[in-house]
Amino acid sequence: MEHFMRIRAAATTLGIGAGLTAIAISSGAGQAAALTPQIAPELGLYSVELNHSETVALNNTPLPGMLDPLWRDHGVAIIVPPAARSGDDVIVTDLSDAVAASAASTTGEVGLVIFDPRVGPADLDRNLFAVGFLD
Repeated sequence: MEHFMRIRAAATTLGIGAGLTAIAISSGAGQAAALTPQIAPELGLYSVELNHSETVALNNTPLPGMLDPLWRDHGVAIIVPPAARSGDDVIVTDLSDAVAASAASTTGEVGLVIFDPRVGPADLDRNLFAVGFLD
């Protein structure tokens, strides 16, 4: 249960990053801004949210599989199904599986976050976080 509480805290923090991304895109930044990192140094948060076509493009490279060992050692990757309402509803998985599931979904997206352990959420024992949002 403690593990899911950490995931929930990270997902909340990721929501801040996703919110920053949504603000940037809706303020007229447009499609080109989709890969613009969202930086909140005061929160120890550095994130990027990939839209569906970028998620598919990432899935078509070897990069997610190459990053799986790094994510297993220093991060958490989860898949958030459409009806997920709590940390218990998410699926903990490898980075490559989160990217693949999001790419296979019709509008799935992936968010990638790096937490600065000196500033970020104190209860997290990992500083890499990936979440695949399914439709």
